[in-house]
Amino acid sequence: METLKIDGSSVSPKVYFSPQERLLEISGYSRPENARDFYNPLLQWLEDLGSWYLKHPSADNSEPFTFKFKYIYFNSSSAKFIYDIILQVSELQKAGVPVKVYWYYDEDDDELREAGEELSEMAHIPLQYVEISH
Repeated sequence: METLKIDGSSVSPKVYFSPQERLLEISGYSRPENARDFYNPLLQWLEDLGSWYLKHPSADNSEPFTFKFKYIYFNSSSAKFIYDIILQVSELQKAGVPVKVYWYYDEDDDELREAGEELSEMAHIPLQYVEISH
């Protein structure tokens, strides 16, 4: 699988999905005009990753995939797609792919931490919370 890289902007997050490094990171602001157009390629990439692992059960699963959600802000239309991504990660885990999921938030941003907690609860996957100090 190819690495997926998307440069961030003031309205859309930076994306770095590298299957070779077993690292998937999304960071920055997420308030794109059309969240569906932005997030659908990410969801498709994750679906393809899951399909690949199902077709290659002997693939090395000793190292977990690390997912890092480093949002500064996301709007309500992005929240639905972020939830969909976390659901995809949960499905990977159910398929036997080891995953670690980190949710970063600013120490002064209780709302962002609570959003992570809600997403974790709804998707039935534990997140590890990382407080960022200034």
